[in-house]
Amino acid sequence: MKAIVSGFVLLAVLVATPDVSRSAESVILAEQKTARVPIVIKADAGETTRAVANELAGFLERISGAKFSISDSGSPPEHGIFVGTVKEFPLPEFADALAIHDTYDGVESFVIVPRDGSLYLVGATETGTSHAVFRFLEKLGCRWFFPAPEWEVLPSFDRLEVDFEVTDRPAIQTRRIWWGYGYFDHKEGRCRAETEAWRRRNLMADSFRLSNGHAWQSIILENKETFEAHPEYLALVDGKRRKPQLCVSNPAVRKLAIAWALQRLERRPELDMVSMETSDGLNHCECENCLALGSVSDRAFGLANEVARAVTEKLPGKMVGMLAYSDHSEPPTFALESNVYVQLTAGFTHGEYTFDELKELWPKKTRNFGIYEYFSVWLWDFDQLPGGKANNLAMVTERFRDYAARGATSITCESSNAWGPNGRGYYVANRLMWDPDVDIEALLGDFYDKAFGPSAAPMRRYYDRLDRSDHPLMSEHLIGLAFRDLDEATTLAADRADVLARLDQLKRYLHYVRLRWELDHLPKNDPERKSLTLDALTWGYRNRYDYMNHWEAFRQTWSKEAAEEFDEPTWSFRHTESPPPWQVDSPANAGETERLFRQDLERFQPQDVAEIDFSEDLVPAGLTGHEEPKPLTHRFQRPVRYAFYSPDGSPLKLSIETGVIAAFRDKADGEWTVTDPDGEEIASGRLPQ
Repeated sequence: MKAIVSGFVLLAVLVATPDVSRSAESVILAEQKTARVPIVIKADAGETTRAVANELAGFLERISGAKFSISDSGSPPEHGIFVGTVKEFPLPEFADALAIHDTYDGVESFVIVPRDGSLYLVGATETGTSHAVFRFLEKLGCRWFFPAPEWEVLPSFDRLEVDFEVTDRPAIQTRRIWWGYGYFDHKEGRCRAETEAWRRRNLMADSFRLSNGHAWQSIILENKETFEAHPEYLALVDGKRRKPQLCVSNPAVRKLAIAWALQRLERRPELDMVSMETSDGLNHCECENCLALGSVSDRAFGLANEVARAVTEKLPGKMVGMLAYSDHSEPPTFALESNVYVQLTAGFTHGEYTFDELKELWPKKTRNFGIYEYFSVWLWDFDQLPGGKANNLAMVTERFRDYAARGATSITCESSNAWGPNGRGYYVANRLMWDPDVDIEALLGDFYDKAFGPSAAPMRRYYDRLDRSDHPLMSEHLIGLAFRDLDEATTLAADRADVLARLDQLKRYLHYVRLRWELDHLPKNDPERKSLTLDALTWGYRNRYDYMNHWEAFRQTWSKEAAEEFDEPTWSFRHTESPPPWQVDSPANAGETERLFRQDLERFQPQDVAEIDFSEDLVPAGLTGHEEPKPLTHRFQRPVRYAFYSPDGSPLKLSIETGVIAAFRDKADGEWTVTDPDGEEIASGRLPQ
């Protein structure tokens, strides 16, 4: 007898988006370095439209050599590139394409229309107008793969002609990939500016602005005197009143929460919602009245409902934001108000349901539903290969298509500003959020060809071998192969300065991989750890504008930890009396990058490894040595698949114990399934943690 234990597989359902791209009449915009038409905006155009018109003029000049003027006079010229909203440039035949449904669906819609010697780049709103401009430039061949300027790709035209028409809107209405720890140059602002430019040029935006981060601690902080005077407003935990959670059964607390929410929305009218999310962590109130309200979900969403009703009365159209997270991952037992918006977190869910089951339950509870993903967290992966979840393209593709099919209207991805291990994944994920049906292979082919030109083949191999979906075994062998992919790519791109600049950034990232590898393989008491740590911090700071590593995470966490470990207080970012020793303002140039790359190439040597593929046809191993077979014990986390064989047909006995990790005991039950070799289920069940 054979038996196979396996896990549950969820099949994604694809959804269609309203993208339409078709051939149209031809309009010549420039030839022989001369613009044939001006860019036209309305005299009262908004700041966003004016800014994007200037960007358009700059890019058109760079790709055609023609200088495009911008006209904003009261009487527009007969022909031009008309940039603005549908209110400014009405296009009656595209009314449906630019219509806004259910308040937000269509806020970002746009059309690209060549007609009668002119080109119309028109959006339902200014955001849609920006999308029209950058989709137009993308159709011409412009690309902005990563935020660093080196990853910009621009074509060149002697004759700039448009013969296509496009109408489009995003499948996911609010799309965010954001960095934990924030930006690292608040004074200069370059990091923020280049990140926001990448988002704008790749059509990442918000049809509605999410506001569902942890909020209860802000209510306490902004009403400090009130909470000091009334400790009974705080949660009762182990017999003591304490922060950061609220005693939500207290009527005064509920009134305070309503007042705080209304004041926040009135003070910032640009907000679409106000958060009523709990403070982070557990330790919710244990008083008799709170417990009588039901589960933590019933308590948290009950308060959100009451605030939502007050918001509807005073500020109709505004929403109240929540997370389905931690001890309130599960839907409450009652209906949610129509203006409560919920994002389910793809991690840290507690209770009796798995994440896959919660994905089934929440869309049935509310139409105002989205997903909060964890793409890359510094304290989880430390920018090391093979990167975070973003570098698992198969998983990202399956999940995002599934989220869209379930009706999610937002996806937020907590990430690291580390494009060395994750950049390709961020680029693909953003495109999936706009159009879940995007052809991934075509998208990747375009990335390799345009970013790496003659080096496309080895760079495809480089990214594929490090993709988490292939379960790469991190080793000196694998790192050595990755170095050799870049070395081959360098040879093939010898006459392409633009490609070499991108490869240099990846080489600098791999030098960090080398430093971190050496550091992580040294004993804690090895004296070399100190110099290696300082080298890695210095390298990260010097090359922070490559965005290959998440420098701000280095600064806020690693510099502080290193200062404590090596008793070097000046290393910490908190030390302000003198510049830390890692603060060296000299980015690595091409010569230094190549010199270190050659050293790293020599350091990591691939080994001769014979790869053998095994079938799933099982046969007895023929092991002998015991009259009676001894029990086998295996311990694991996450799904694992085992195969069992009984050579004489006697019964197989399996014993499964769950919940040996105390912190997991409030999570969903473990699942097990036994099938025959053909996949037919023999038995299944669930066991509590």
